[in-house]
Amino acid sequence: MNFLRNTLLIALLSSMSFLSVSQEKPYPNRPINWILPMGAGGTSDVFARTIQQFMTTNLGQPMVIENKPGANGVLGEEQGFNAKPDGYTLIFSSASVAANPFLRKLNYDPRKYVPVIHLGNVWLVMLLNNDVKANNMKEFLSIAQSSASGKLNYSSWGVGGMGHLAGELFNIEAKVKLAHVPYKTSPEAMTGAISGQTEATFLTTSIAFPQVKAGKLRAIAIAAPNRLKDAPDVPTMAEVGLPGIKIDTWFGVFLPPDTPKAIAVRLNAAFQAALRDPETKSNLESKGIYPAGGSPEDFDAYFKAEMRKFDRIVKEAAIERAQ
Repeated sequence: MNFLRNTLLIALLSSMSFLSVSQEKPYPNRPINWILPMGAGGTSDVFARTIQQFMTTNLGQPMVIENKPGANGVLGEEQGFNAKPDGYTLIFSSASVAANPFLRKLNYDPRKYVPVIHLGNVWLVMLLNNDVKANNMKEFLSIAQSSASGKLNYSSWGVGGMGHLAGELFNIEAKVKLAHVPYKTSPEAMTGAISGQTEATFLTTSIAFPQVKAGKLRAIAIAAPNRLKDAPDVPTMAEVGLPGIKIDTWFGVFLPPDTPKAIAVRLNAAFQAALRDPETKSNLESKGIYPAGGSPEDFDAYFKAEMRKFDRIVKEAAIERAQ
């Protein structure tokens, strides 16, 4: 009897184990939470929502966007960092994730994120107020280099934002001393330059070009690798003699530390497909967002290079670290 009972028990356990394995489904098998450390309506939000449906279709599971703004992205980044590393929480970060470690004290280390993909870039344009007597970069630098420290100003959407860091990198590379005037938002920084409160500003293409076309501001250079079809007359920073000014708002996807690499590879393939999709690509570019792509390893190398760049800018510009 004992032998029969044991045999039946083993058979029952084996069948239960087989049933459990057979019911397992490949990743993903439930909705994915996609944390955006920025507010609704911004460029990152537009980017994510433009590819959201494609990703949902490709993965076969809903990709749910959660806006978590605050502290230059820190609140959302920290929430994603501490999430379970099972592939069901993604972090959509902008370039600020590479700058934050040098600007403030953090309770997490962005270097430990698992990189998924470099999604794309939004280039920054240097704009001048219409009253500035300069038609190009050479003329502007002549004015700036002959001015006393702080005489010329530039506006940004806040300390530590890409507009601020772009201005400080410009000071370093051009050997000038434009004074920083921080505002709370990009539209406010734009208005400051239009009204003459500041002589210059650095804004993303999606915000800058409508103002240039309306004649409210003048674009003298763009921090992009090539001229853009939307503004073929605007030279690159390299063309105006400032090749070291390589700064933009870029976007990428990370996973919490210790997430299995196989999950990052699966997600990378889905995002690559979205960026290659003609309709999605066209929709992004129409919003001034230029898709990137590449492997997780490519993004990891890019991310680390960006961290080195921001470390240099913060140190050389002596930007005070927030606590």
